[in-house]
Amino acid sequence: MKKNGFFQITQKVFIRKENLFLVLRDNKSKVGDLPGGRINEDEFFSDWLVSIRRELFEELGKNFVASIYPEPFLVQKHRVEEGQHPCVIIGYNANYISGEIETSEEHDYFEWVDISTYQPEVLFKGYMLQAVKKYLNICRNNDQINLIM
Repeated sequence: MKKNGFFQITQKVFIRKENLFLVLRDNKSKVGDLPGGRINEDEFFSDWLVSIRRELFEELGKNFVASIYPEPFLVQKHRVEEGQHPCVIIGYNANYISGEIETSEEHDYFEWVDISTYQPEVLFKGYMLQAVKKYLNICRNNDQINLIM
């Protein structure tokens, strides 16, 4: 009999500001990242949007406001680098509303990049590169599935 698996869940937010898209760089790995993070155990049975809003508050500051579309547009598997634990990444679309970004110690860089010309290979690697490419492809092809707020 096979053993059931245990998996972590990471939520990431793809934040758009008109034709710009927010990218971050992880302070430790120096690789591209997006706002968001893993769901804490005590958050699992709660509204997961509360968890992702907590992550935005922690990573982008108390004055940053974005409207998050509640239905994910991306579900993808990967392994967490530290410990190689299996993980599911869930991606949400969001629109920037207001506020200045105040990055946490987790990120050392942020930039609003042009969706039509951005080359994610410069900053992103692995599963995050795949996720960002999928997002950009949807945006560039004007695919409105789950991107309408």
